[in-house]
Amino acid sequence: MQFYAKDIMSSQLITIKPEMMCEDAVELFIANRISGAPVVDVEKNLIGVMSIHDILLNSGNNIMFSSNYFEEAKIDRILAEEGLHLDSITEGFVSDYMKRDVFTALPDTEVEELATIMFKNRIHRVIITTPDKDPIGIVTTFDLLKLIAGHSLKKEVETV
Repeated sequence: MQFYAKDIMSSQLITIKPEMMCEDAVELFIANRISGAPVVDVEKNLIGVMSIHDILLNSGNNIMFSSNYFEEAKIDRILAEEGLHLDSITEGFVSDYMKRDVFTALPDTEVEELATIMFKNRIHRVIITTPDKDPIGIVTTFDLLKLIAGHSLKKEVETV
């Protein structure tokens, strides 16, 4: 059976704005148990993507998080071990940290192509857009893993 982006994407897309403070974006990530989000302008045009990893890379801190890094307590504990605090690495705006090169795909893109895009570009999310480039969903590496493990993303989301 062939699967497409539309079969596994999350259509409850959480987006952030470039003028948002990084600290607020991180709080949004924590509250929604996500590690990154597309960045959209006031017209909802896709202009970038930002993750916690981007913040850490661009803040000058070389910290690796566990797979549960979206848990605020764990973030604070890991940072404290390094003599840092979340506030010290999240100063500035989303526009200061976001990547402007965004990898996108259409809803009818085959899952194998999504996996290839992620692997070749060493990224963890592909934004799913309309042909006009309006963001309508996201596929993450976690979504691909759930598919491989034989679980329907839609079934899992409904039970969470």
